[in-house]
Amino acid sequence: MHMDIPFNLGPRHGTDRLLASRGIDLIGCAHDVWPVLRSLEAVYPGFGRWYWDKVVPGLATGERGLFLIGPASSPKALAIAKRDSGERKVCTLWVKPSERSRGLGRRLLEEAVDWVGVGRPLFTVPQERYAELLPLTQKLGFRETARVESLYRPGIVEHIFNGSQTPTLSS
Repeated sequence: MHMDIPFNLGPRHGTDRLLASRGIDLIGCAHDVWPVLRSLEAVYPGFGRWYWDKVVPGLATGERGLFLIGPASSPKALAIAKRDSGERKVCTLWVKPSERSRGLGRRLLEEAVDWVGVGRPLFTVPQERYAELLPLTQKLGFRETARVESLYRPGIVEHIFNGSQTPTLSS
């Protein structure tokens, strides 16, 4: 299945390929990246169910965007975003540990924000990644609006940026 969603691909970002769609089989990409994303179950219990029940079908309808740097089978970085009438959100931002501190997360976050269509979409950050991601969120003008304990994992604080509602894995 080929989607027709705005995308960036190519030289603007050097030799890495950054893609969200057009001419790219997003459903195929979603299957190819799953072995890498599977590890997020440890941070977000239920991540797999959310990914297969919400993200993959949302790619087909255009409600979800998938952004990659590198090949789908071995991405350097990945973002998943949502845009529908009820919510504009960057749902997932993942950068391979060996590729961190190279600006890949910022590039993807900027692309996802552009695709979502609002300057400050909803974005959440788990407690253990907060210090690392705070400078990036500040550079992009995100505002921390809430801290919710036990949102995804018992006793762990999730930092909410740019939103007043409490996000869930169902969104």
